[in-house]
Amino acid sequence: MTNIKRTPNANSMLSILLLVLLFCTNLFAQKAAIHIATSGNDQNNGTENNPVASVERANQLVKEHITNRVSEDTIRVIFHEGTYRLSEGIILNAANSGTEHSPIIYQSKQGEKVIISGAIPIKGFGKLSKNHDLYRKSPEIASKIVEIDLTKTSLSIFDKIRLRGFSGSSAPAPYSFRELYLNGKPMPLSRWPNDGYSNFTHAVSDSSSKVIKTGIVYEDEHISSWKIEPNILLHGYWKYLWADAYEQVSEIDADQHTIWLTPPYNHYLFSENKPFAAYNVISEIDLPGEWAYDYQKKKIYFYPPEDTQNSSLELSICETPLLQINDAAWISIRGIQFQMGAENGLLIKDSQHINIIDCDINGFAGEGIMMLNGHKNTISSCRIYNMGRGGIVAKGGNRETLERSDYVIDNCHIHDLSRIDHTYTPGIWVDGVGTTIKHSKFHDIPSSAMRINGNDHIVEYNDISHVVTESDDQGAIDMWGDPTYRGNVFRCNYIYDIGPKNQGKIDTHAGRAGIRFDDAIAGCLVYSNIFKNCAGGAFGAIQIHGGNKNLIWNNLFYQNSGGISFTPWSKSHWANYTKKSMEFFDQHSFLYVSRYPELIEITENLNKNTVSQNLFINCAKTTLRMPEAVVMNNNLALTLTSKLEDNAYSLKSIEEELRKIKFQPIPFEKIGLQNE
Repeated sequence: MTNIKRTPNANSMLSILLLVLLFCTNLFAQKAAIHIATSGNDQNNGTENNPVASVERANQLVKEHITNRVSEDTIRVIFHEGTYRLSEGIILNAANSGTEHSPIIYQSKQGEKVIISGAIPIKGFGKLSKNHDLYRKSPEIASKIVEIDLTKTSLSIFDKIRLRGFSGSSAPAPYSFRELYLNGKPMPLSRWPNDGYSNFTHAVSDSSSKVIKTGIVYEDEHISSWKIEPNILLHGYWKYLWADAYEQVSEIDADQHTIWLTPPYNHYLFSENKPFAAYNVISEIDLPGEWAYDYQKKKIYFYPPEDTQNSSLELSICETPLLQINDAAWISIRGIQFQMGAENGLLIKDSQHINIIDCDINGFAGEGIMMLNGHKNTISSCRIYNMGRGGIVAKGGNRETLERSDYVIDNCHIHDLSRIDHTYTPGIWVDGVGTTIKHSKFHDIPSSAMRINGNDHIVEYNDISHVVTESDDQGAIDMWGDPTYRGNVFRCNYIYDIGPKNQGKIDTHAGRAGIRFDDAIAGCLVYSNIFKNCAGGAFGAIQIHGGNKNLIWNNLFYQNSGGISFTPWSKSHWANYTKKSMEFFDQHSFLYVSRYPELIEITENLNKNTVSQNLFINCAKTTLRMPEAVVMNNNLALTLTSKLEDNAYSLKSIEEELRKIKFQPIPFEKIGLQNE
């Protein structure tokens, strides 16, 4: 072996070389992290000590780094603590994309709170003028109301409020709606009645002019006092108790007890004796927190629930999503709070490998996150709440080719939704192929926790409670309308306490269920779920309406009025209803039968579903309206006095009975949020 003796000069040269390499490495690392701060300046170079002020400037520096780098690396855009207010949302597109080995991460600085807000602070408001009509109605309440002059803000457009609802047509979709927030919480638009609904008797029309008018006849004389109100909206279930809509008031005829409405009207029009409530009635501001908007006077009237001197009062003004990612790839958003926008929160469109991680999406008039036509996108460990509509809309994959979206929604807490549109605004709406929803928690939603449309979706280990609190004819998990939706699996979910907390809110004419397969849904696998207090009206904890070849296996039904309910269909009704689905199937039959062999008998064995090895404890009935075609195997019904929920649903006391039906343990400890 040759020994090399290092001379002092050699050691010096080596030290210098190491210093140069270290300097280059540090310089490279600095360039790979672009810093943004509310105190930054876009003339800066984006280092931690010299942050920029805008995402636009940060993206320029990212592009420069990509152009000049010597190797692939992760590039981080780091937001420092503060509130970043936007009147228009951030847009990222293909030019902002990363790669598999060099992703782009937009993140908060570790340990710091970063808020991207679509609202402006409201300051300088005063007490209500004593000449206002509210003083004649209730001087005590009027003395507490403040008046906000919107001409003193940055706003320049003062239109009427126009809202929609599921079956509404008076506002475009999507629509925007500016809302008032106190300390980050949305304040309720004034409402009459304060609780529940009033009922109109019937609808009327007037063809005496060129335009045929439609109105509703009311009985409550109190409504006649609203004649001079400038912008009343009526929210109601005008035809069906599962379809809400808003109507604009044109005028009130106190003599005829008629509220005339402004076209276009809701899609289903009007039935008799249906529930409605009035919003944005200035004279009905009577509860702390309520507010109303007068577009003519360009003012907001607000009844603060607390002293506003040390509070933060804000108005949402951003009428685009706060963040849009279009036609991009390999981008992550981490640890940022998005809040208070007048439309949707985030929009991810035509993009792949997008990750939304540990983000707070709070207080939007629309949906929390819209994810459309993408591939391998993930929403993980996010909190989504206080939405005007739903939580997440996830549409991806191709049903014509069965190409998967491979979306994953994991460990998310989704709650307090549907503030504005009450129906068909679930926690998660899925369309397409191949989405997985797991380990998430859902609660306090007037509509469903999930609506699942399409193929090869997996819903597992979710905690679902206090949903379907208003709508009729829905399930906590809901599917509807197409027997070619196949390959869907629902396993290891805990679904409990479904339906209204106040039973008087909306009558249940049809029902509410834990899982509802509505109108010909077939071929689903439902196993190892726990259903507690999920049945309502004519529905069991699981409701199957006209579907077949569903397997209900190894589930625990506990304290339900009915376990599984059925609404069987005749062959003629099935054939007539599924015409459109069968046309689709005929066009893609080879692909679909090769993927789902049971579809070779798609028109056979109607109403045949299999219910096997299920456990029914303290249920009034195990099944409702069960047709002869249903196969029942090895199910067990018991009555117990112990409360299973107090002991994490341990079934040790009945192990002997469970062995007889080969019931498999349900991993209750794995259900719900993991490391929230």
